[in-house]
Amino acid sequence: MLLIYGQDSVRSQIEQLMGDASDIELIAAVEGGIDGVRLARNLRPDVVLLHVHSSGIDGIEASRQITHAPWAGGIRTVMLADVITETWVLGALNSGVSGFLEVGNETEVLVEAIRAVARGGAHLSPAATRCVLDRIFPLTQISGSDETEERFGDLTPREREMVSLAALGLDNKQISDRLIVSHLTVKTHINRAMIKLNVRSRAQLVAEAHRNGLVGVREKE
Repeated sequence: MLLIYGQDSVRSQIEQLMGDASDIELIAAVEGGIDGVRLARNLRPDVVLLHVHSSGIDGIEASRQITHAPWAGGIRTVMLADVITETWVLGALNSGVSGFLEVGNETEVLVEAIRAVARGGAHLSPAATRCVLDRIFPLTQISGSDETEERFGDLTPREREMVSLAALGLDNKQISDRLIVSHLTVKTHINRAMIKLNVRSRAQLVAEAHRNGLVGVREKE
C-alpha cells in the first residue's frame, strides 16, 4: 500500500504513473505534510512517498515524524525532489528515508524503487548516490582499514558481508539469492547491523559503509 503527498502537480504525476503498477495500491494522496503524517498513522501504508516541498511541514520533517514514531512499525519513506542538493539528500537520510529520487524519473525507475523499499531495501538515484559519496563523504575522507575495523568491529563476518552487499545496491531478496540464505536471515542480519551501528535507515547504513571503506572488503568465511 502506498501513500503519497506533496504539491498538486507532483501528486497528479505520481498518481498517473502508479496506474500501470497493478501490484501497488495507492490508498491516499494529500498535499500537506501534517495530513500526510496523520494518514500514515491511521492507514499504516507500507511506503510513504513524499515530496521535499509541501505545505505545513516539509517532506524531511514529515519523514522524521513518521520513521521515528513508536507507531510506525515497518512504514518506510521515499523522498522526491525537483533537484538533488547536498542539503536535501543529507537531511532526508538523517530523517530515516529509505529512498531518494528526482521528480521526473521514468515510470519503471520509480516503481522499482517503491518495490525495493517495500521489500526492506533502499534505493538512491545515481545523482543522490554521487551526492552522498562525492559531496557529503568525499573520497579523500573515506576511512582506511583501521578506522573501518574500529567502526564495524562489533559486526559479525556475516553481518559485514551483508552490509557490503547492501552498500552495492542489492536488496534483501538479491542478497538472499546470492548467499543462498532465507530472506528472513538477511533481514535479521541487516537489522542487527543497523542497531549495532546506531543508524535508523538502510540508506544511512549504505552511506556509512561507503564512508568507512567497507564496500569491496572481502570477509573471511
